[in-house]
Amino acid sequence: MKFRLAILAISAALLSACTTASVPTNPLQARWNGKEAGVFFAAYGPPVSDTASGGGAIYIWRGGFTRGQSCSVELKVDKDYRITSIRALSDRVDPKGGPSHCEKVLDAA
Repeated sequence: MKFRLAILAISAALLSACTTASVPTNPLQARWNGKEAGVFFAAYGPPVSDTASGGGAIYIWRGGFTRGQSCSVELKVDKDYRITSIRALSDRVDPKGGPSHCEKVLDAA
């Protein structure tokens, strides 16, 4: 019995060490975290700026220009060019409670 419990504890510890993804806190994160940044930029255009950051990079993207509205997001990318974080810098909320402008533009709605 003690052997089974020890094996179970070791297995749980090993599996918990493998999880590196953060829990999405908004629709943009749910849609884009873990995806390749190249897919994002191929679909929506190049970033307006980039900064090296700890082996990865931070990109600022702006687009989705519609009727005076635009969307700006910050993408944090790891050394493997995968999006680890995305957050809206400028966005417009839907007054009726629907998806925000960035969520609509970036297919997160």
